[in-house]
Amino acid sequence: MTEQYTVLIVDDEVQLCKLIARKLKKAAIHCHLAHNGKEALTLLKHHHVDVVILDYLLPDMTGLEVLKEIKKNKERLPVIMLTAYGNVESAVKAMKLGAADYLNKPIELAELKDVVLKYCAERSKNIQHGKSDTRNVFKFKSQKMKSIMALLEQVKETDVSILILGESGVGKTALAKWIHEHSHRRNGPFLSINCAAIPESLLESELFGYKKGAFTGATSSKAGKFTAAGGGTIFLDEIGEISAKMQAKLLHVLEEKRVMQLGSNDYQEVDVRIITATNKNIREMVKAGAFREDLYYRLNLIEVNVPPLRERKEDIPLLIDHYMSYLNAKYNKHISIDAQCLTILSDYHWPGNVRELLNILERVHILKRKGTIHPEDLVQASLYFEEKRHNFPSGTDQSFNFLSGPLPKVLEEVEAKMIKQALEETNGNQTKAAERLGISRHALIYKIKKMGLKS
Repeated sequence: MTEQYTVLIVDDEVQLCKLIARKLKKAAIHCHLAHNGKEALTLLKHHHVDVVILDYLLPDMTGLEVLKEIKKNKERLPVIMLTAYGNVESAVKAMKLGAADYLNKPIELAELKDVVLKYCAERSKNIQHGKSDTRNVFKFKSQKMKSIMALLEQVKETDVSILILGESGVGKTALAKWIHEHSHRRNGPFLSINCAAIPESLLESELFGYKKGAFTGATSSKAGKFTAAGGGTIFLDEIGEISAKMQAKLLHVLEEKRVMQLGSNDYQEVDVRIITATNKNIREMVKAGAFREDLYYRLNLIEVNVPPLRERKEDIPLLIDHYMSYLNAKYNKHISIDAQCLTILSDYHWPGNVRELLNILERVHILKRKGTIHPEDLVQASLYFEEKRHNFPSGTDQSFNFLSGPLPKVLEEVEAKMIKQALEETNGNQTKAAERLGISRHALIYKIKKMGLKS
């Protein structure tokens, strides 16, 4: 039988590597073995590989560090992570860094073989997953969002400056991108700057650029963001965080439409639309003298206040449906979500707004291998609602509402309860109980022993 695929197995457990290689060889897969991160990266430089199987813990590097290095040079190379069972955080981080899939230890070799073959076949056909990032497309039906979008429809083709207000996570950056993509500047660049994330000493050079020799370390000239965004849009997030000095310089740019690089005596004309945003009460800052009134009125020729998600709950099912489609494309899955989950998610008050909702959806999607997301999946994905007496829909295990204490302990209690319940409902049949729980029989036995449960 001719070997048609090549896989790199990276794990410091030598015997496990050999067992995996033996299993894959029966499926006509050639294997390279590496027992640390450095050895793995060296092998990748000199050999063609279709898929990488990568353990999370290695003697010289973490699996995430190796994954980052792989993705720098081989972005489309599928990487399957091996993680300790129940290590939710590592699995989520790995998937967000670009891992194609993850499997829990102890692993079922047959399942691993099937997963490897799937990604090998896809890679050979050069299938590209998740091409379009549709996260910035707004989905809404609430009257508040309809009013905002109706206003923006009227001004999107103009160059008026727009100030976007709203709590953290409501989607201010996404809204700024929407404005840019629907304006006459759509073919120009969209550059986003978080003013709160850049030290005051660096913000000026970041925005306006600098000449060679302007300060120690300036070995070459660099264009600022205002110049680089020429013909497009510059989005200044957290504008309420900038100092009085930067406020004066920004006002000058708005009035004169030109900037001066650090170390230069010449002005450069700039052609850019300015959109700003803040989660602060900027009007109160103006009254208190913390923000220039003249700059405020320059920035808010059009002002929109994006409501928090708890004030537009009718938008939540639309956002969920849209983002689930995006995640299915990104991770090449066909995951759905049941009506109970939609009710639970729609009733939650979402202190982190849209950002928190999307984060939770991605976590639970990553951890769900296939099928439909149910309420217990939300718990397993560390979605533990702050309200202990949250009203779960009828038919959902009400005991979830009253769990308290550290989250790892809570999840362990829930997991143990689910295993006991599955065993009771199947009269102790481990195979049927494992199927009901969505895990392998081998993993179930491992967990029964680990938790000291009676099978």
